[in-house]
Amino acid sequence: MVRQLAADTGCCGVTMAQCHTLVELAAAELSLTGLAAALGLDTSTLSRTVDGLVRAGLVERAEDAADRRSLRLTLTPAGREKVGLIDGTCNRYYAALLGGIGERDRRSVLRAVKLLGERMRSLREAPCCAGTEECNGQS
Repeated sequence: MVRQLAADTGCCGVTMAQCHTLVELAAAELSLTGLAAALGLDTSTLSRTVDGLVRAGLVERAEDAADRRSLRLTLTPAGREKVGLIDGTCNRYYAALLGGIGERDRRSVLRAVKLLGERMRSLREAPCCAGTEECNGQS
């Protein structure tokens, strides 16, 4: 589904990782550590994504007034514009995708997607082999 979404929306000229990063920063100004926690990623992995967004002029790093050792990540005006484009593209895509489905079935689909997302999040936070045969009997 993620590959299909990426193919259908094109994420507006940025990678899926950059897209997720931009959308998260649109919600709140964060440090790299805070952003990594919000996205469930390692800071070293995320750092490369952020570097690319800084080079593209979509994100800027600023010294945190409360803690000068920490850097805050914020969207530039171009970054906010890109997030608006991403939101609009995704909204149109989902409207078209769900538009041909009856109201009752649409509610069922949305509920199922929410449940799957919650389950995926809980598994991501568990040990890597949680729920698999390899884990039976292991702590």
